[in-house]
Amino acid sequence: MAHDVIRMRLTAAERGPLLRYGYPFSESETALKACAASQDIEWVPIDRFNLEQLIGNLCCSINQTKPGPLQDDVFELCSRLETAERYGDG
Repeated sequence: MAHDVIRMRLTAAERGPLLRYGYPFSESETALKACAASQDIEWVPIDRFNLEQLIGNLCCSINQTKPGPLQDDVFELCSRLETAERYGDG
């Protein structure tokens, strides 16, 4: 069964932490790395199952990160992904 795919518009500042703290599966990792050199906002396809896993992994990373700007950025990214998961639009 095919998973629904959500196309996320991600900035370079969001893609980096997503790769580092989201521990993406290979499919999502490949899509994120394909636009790693770009400083533009890029469309990145992520299926719902991978999106759920990314959200969970980001939550774990938030809890393991010291309070400060990095934790705030990862929390904001997690919130964006949760919104995309809920509404199917990224």
